[in-house]
Amino acid sequence: MHSNPILLVHWKWRRRGPKLRKPLHLLFSMKPPIPKGQRDPKVWSNDKTKEKSFAAPLWDNWAYRPRTEDTDEVLQPIMDMPRSLKQRMYDVPWWANPFGSWYLNNILSLELMRVQWKTKTDATASVATSTSKTRLTSSHRSLEDKIAIYRKFRLERNAGTTLDADDDLAIKKLIQSRWASLQFGDRSKGYPCTYADYILFLNEWFRSLDEEGRARLREYFDKNIRPLLAVMSHSDVQYLEAKTQNALTPEMERKLAVYTNLGTPEFLDMSKRLKYEINEDYKVRDELGPEMFALWTKAPERWPPERLAKMYSLDFTVVRKILIWHHFKTCYDNCVEPDWTLPKRLFALEWIRDVRARQSGKMYGRMRFAESKISFMNDKDLFKDYLRRREASYEHVWEMDDPYRFLQTDKDREDYFGDNYDMYRRLFPEMIGKTGEPVMKYSQLPYWTGDHQEPFRKSPYNWLFAEIGINVGYDATKKLELDPTNEKRRRFIIQQPDGTLRSAKMSEMRAFYWKENWADFRFWVPHMEWGQDAPSHESYQDLHRETSDDDYRKGKRLSSLPTKWFYESHYTKTGRINFDSPRLKDKDRRPPVLYPKCVGPAQRQLRNKTKLRIFQMIPDA
Repeated sequence: MHSNPILLVHWKWRRRGPKLRKPLHLLFSMKPPIPKGQRDPKVWSNDKTKEKSFAAPLWDNWAYRPRTEDTDEVLQPIMDMPRSLKQRMYDVPWWANPFGSWYLNNILSLELMRVQWKTKTDATASVATSTSKTRLTSSHRSLEDKIAIYRKFRLERNAGTTLDADDDLAIKKLIQSRWASLQFGDRSKGYPCTYADYILFLNEWFRSLDEEGRARLREYFDKNIRPLLAVMSHSDVQYLEAKTQNALTPEMERKLAVYTNLGTPEFLDMSKRLKYEINEDYKVRDELGPEMFALWTKAPERWPPERLAKMYSLDFTVVRKILIWHHFKTCYDNCVEPDWTLPKRLFALEWIRDVRARQSGKMYGRMRFAESKISFMNDKDLFKDYLRRREASYEHVWEMDDPYRFLQTDKDREDYFGDNYDMYRRLFPEMIGKTGEPVMKYSQLPYWTGDHQEPFRKSPYNWLFAEIGINVGYDATKKLELDPTNEKRRRFIIQQPDGTLRSAKMSEMRAFYWKENWADFRFWVPHMEWGQDAPSHESYQDLHRETSDDDYRKGKRLSSLPTKWFYESHYTKTGRINFDSPRLKDKDRRPPVLYPKCVGPAQRQLRNKTKLRIFQMIPDA
């Protein structure tokens, strides 16, 4: 019947491409549109339980959410209050905490018996001399009376067993037994407090400490607890935790007891030795330290750290650490700003060593990449003349304390001062070796909103902001633009991850030029990209690009928005840049036409739009 075979083939290739198959439920499932005035204003949440809020959303709703305790603050005075006053959790007095009340009743009440009270004779004498005659009450009862009462109580309980002769010892033993009797658990089951109460109590106590108290607590921890922790295995910790929280079943105890060393003579011996060593360290810091610090500050040229180390037969590094510690302590005690460059100056050799190790691509003494072994650098190239320099004989007395006495060659100075070296040398030829790095800090603009704006300034990247320049590819103007003595020089600002601003280093500026020299600033429109074909509107994710190489891959040039700047990018991104396609294709060598980003979605919507709507029948009521 159909003799012509072409009629049997349905024509697949239409003028506008294959037809999109739209399922029929798109046509039939639509509700008929309700007239505008009768529509539900969308002020309710989807489940109709609560009204929607009309607060203006942040551009990203989930990043940088404010802390819960700050959300309801509208008034300036509340925002300026210190956080300790805003926090209501700690308004509960310490003795209202269940653990606190147990501690007061069982421990503190016994500790108070050791406090020196007035004896009877003292009390009567003071009463006789005072003009207003006060009757002796039970609060004036002497320590002997208290101890006698307590002994009587103990005698009744122990049914005539002999008592300790020393009262202090008796109280101490009782306190120990009370601590031992403390068990954490549910209060409804008769335990004094839960473990969470105990932790909350400690938390409040630590929060209430001032700086000095915190330092004392840290030292106490170092001297008494850290030696124990250092020797304990993970099973010891597990066992202690289970025992503390009163969650220890007999079979668990049996299982853990195999692995724990707690209480064995070796364990005690080891922890004792560690405790001794740690206490010795503190003794050196607190007893020898001030003496060494006094010598070094009085006459640094006579007592450099090397000589102090020999004199006290201590490690050179330990001496330098102690000097730095005491310097900062005295500065803080006297409310003077410390010398921030001191650590870098005293550890100059190590600084240079690490910089060189990093330059040659390895981290000295660290694991690099994912290797399981630690790779050390070869000492030959890294610290040649390391020792020769440390034991140098000094021609002039003042050379001994010159903090830069180790920087001898030009390479040394460059490694020490880092990227700023060339600018530094041009700016202050005589100042090399006198101060630290010449990176200027810029102050932030103050915000009325206080701390709440802070998270918006912080980000994990260093952002580089550059002033708009001209003649980008032209080397002579580039040198002129970067010349530090030129007061109209081009300005670069870097915002660091912590939100502070600083001037850019020379290498960062140079790298920015290297990125920029494909740009064509003659046709410059603010906030617009320039590409090969048409200026494209970018999607929001693409406004701040991850790398500066993204431009080349996407076939467009530079954007006027800031680039996320990584420190090493100008070291690692080496290689030729060209606009040829990276793949060698036989067929089509021409690049495809790039439409602006907004065209694709518009076409897709047009194509998907249903031409005809068939509404459901509405029965007449």
